[in-house]
Amino acid sequence: MLKFDVTLLVQIVEALILAVILNAILIKPVMSFLEERRRQFKGIEAEINDLLRQVEEGLKNYQEALSSARAEGIAKREALKEEARRLEKEEIQKITREVETLRKEWEAKFNVEFAKLRESMLAQREYFAGLIVEKLLGGK
Repeated sequence: MLKFDVTLLVQIVEALILAVILNAILIKPVMSFLEERRRQFKGIEAEINDLLRQVEEGLKNYQEALSSARAEGIAKREALKEEARRLEKEEIQKITREVETLRKEWEAKFNVEFAKLRESMLAQREYFAGLIVEKLLGGK
């Protein structure tokens, strides 16, 4: 059976004193240390989140700048192609005009030479006709 005497009361008082001493010496410092560590981790976590946000923002700005530069490059390339097509067309037209001029000059020269040759042949028509008749009739 249980006996309730003074020793029970002494043990309860001892346990309470021990709890107060342990609380002051051990539990409060450990709890404050754990609380400080929790605050540090929250600060680091907030800093990490801020850095991640900055990195995402920087990456977004980089992608936008890259897209803009690509679009600008494509526009410049198309403008250069268009300029090259225009220059090519102008050069082809210039060469075509020069060739047409040369063709007309050669045609005029050919017509003049042909007319001279024709006149020469027509002038000698009688001579050639005589030669043909002579050959046919058995002459020289």
